[in-house]
Amino acid sequence: MLQIGLIGFGTVGSGVYERLTNTKEQLEQLLGEEIHISAILVKSRQKQRATDIEAFVTTSWEEFCNSTDFNIIFEAIGGIEPALSYTSKWLEKGVPVITANKKLVAEKGQLLERLAEQHSTYYGYEAAVAGGIPIINALKGTLTTTPISRISGILNGTTNYMLTEMIESHRGFADVLLEAQELGYAEADPTDDLEGFDAWYKIRILSRLCFGSWPSSIEFSRKGVSTIKDWHVEIGERLGFKIKLIAEAWQGEAKVNGSVTPAFLTQNEPLASVRGVTNGISIEGDSINQLLFIGPGAGKEATANSMVEDFLFHERTRHSQRSLGMKAEQRKESFTHAFVFLTHAEREIALHWVKKNQIAVIDTFSHHEGEGWIINSTDVTPFETYPIYGDVSTRRRLETIHSAQFGAF
Repeated sequence: MLQIGLIGFGTVGSGVYERLTNTKEQLEQLLGEEIHISAILVKSRQKQRATDIEAFVTTSWEEFCNSTDFNIIFEAIGGIEPALSYTSKWLEKGVPVITANKKLVAEKGQLLERLAEQHSTYYGYEAAVAGGIPIINALKGTLTTTPISRISGILNGTTNYMLTEMIESHRGFADVLLEAQELGYAEADPTDDLEGFDAWYKIRILSRLCFGSWPSSIEFSRKGVSTIKDWHVEIGERLGFKIKLIAEAWQGEAKVNGSVTPAFLTQNEPLASVRGVTNGISIEGDSINQLLFIGPGAGKEATANSMVEDFLFHERTRHSQRSLGMKAEQRKESFTHAFVFLTHAEREIALHWVKKNQIAVIDTFSHHEGEGWIINSTDVTPFETYPIYGDVSTRRRLETIHSAQFGAF
């Protein structure tokens, strides 16, 4: 009999319990043996939720550890500690662990994968990225030897919902943030979402799968949506651009690069159509051109489903992973245009800046609160700047546009 331990019984943990219970017969048929949820470790405030279930429920770590000989652990508590200590203990005992903990995976994944390898077990984290989208195991199991040059995505449903509402319903940032909190999409403290941390953890995990190494926290830049003004969105919308929080990683000449930043997407960019709380992920490479994955980025059922499917995937494939020794494809096309937003008071400073740095201003757009300039550079500027993403033909078309006002530059 397969003895299952569950750490955490919040939204995700209770979802895992329900998924295992409701599909018990099918799981046993696939695994070829009976399964039993033996014990659940809960916080005190979760204990009342975990009533009327057959498993042994405890708030004591010692009692949980001594309750049985586990064959698999599902970790669903979030954060670094005590999740790191709990996970390390079971991996060191040779017990596989499945998690949805994106922060733990991004920050300590290298250590935990090494522990799993040393003790002949596995560490599964499909549910840590994009909830219900099976992107991790697609990279591990289906695209095992496929060279990838770039991976990008909309990896945070909260900010995507907010930006969608700002664009489609012409609503202000503060208004849609309040609604997102009321609907349960955003936490009371929405810092991780608004400042890009959530997407930043996820793209670092995806980068490891695509390019073979874990990036450190200082290697991938991060910029959230809190700097976006309502009038920035208005100007972009006037031109047919959609603003999204984009996380990306790509193979450069010497190293893997990565970032999280708000960006303006042209209408023909596939991720521009990803609306609301939905997530979208794009994978690019010479042999696949572009693959697009779209689906729920969070939610009790979707995340729990990913955790259980992750368990089944690893039980079937045991240690399957991408061929990390192959050479990744270098991205051939770079995104070289950006939107610069400045207030009217900053205009003279901006004119001096573009002249001094020999930056071409492709076009300008006026608003009563300021101006938006399209420039042929994505370098750091002293003004609020967002890259423009579009296919190659769109970027080349931008280069042929000349502003009458700035033609002398």
